[in-house]
Amino acid sequence: MTAAISPSYSRNRSDVQPLGADTGSHYLFAHLEQKQLAVTMRVTYPFTANMTLQVYAQPFISKGTFSNVRELSATPRATDYDSRYQPYLISIGGFNFKQFRSNVVFRWEYRPGSALFVVWSQGRIGSTGAEGTQSFRGDMGDLFDLHPDNSFLVKLSYWINR
Repeated sequence: MTAAISPSYSRNRSDVQPLGADTGSHYLFAHLEQKQLAVTMRVTYPFTANMTLQVYAQPFISKGTFSNVRELSATPRATDYDSRYQPYLISIGGFNFKQFRSNVVFRWEYRPGSALFVVWSQGRIGSTGAEGTQSFRGDMGDLFDLHPDNSFLVKLSYWINR
């Protein structure tokens, strides 16, 4: 049996995060404080040399808050950084994006060169327009309250000898 867990955590701070254009011709930017957490888990269990079960799962959470929203000024190429932008009076808020992906693969080589694969894939995605006050632990628990998208696959291959 093999198993691996790979956690990752990152913080990102960007003073000029592009927000795109508003309904007019104002190109907006904001200060962004972002945190991301992901855990990748893999397990392979061999029942026999010809039969295995592989499991892959990855929860992912990204949350951030926008502040100091501004637009390009009339002098966007000014040498003074602060002169390139001017305040834009709008509150954007933030985001809280959650995603869970998993695959379970059962493989059975029932004769040399011939195999049966049974696969179950699941995905869950959710997002809100605010970072929220809950911890990553709370966000991780919420992943399993999201509606799942399930896919099932069966593949049978048969080796023809000549």
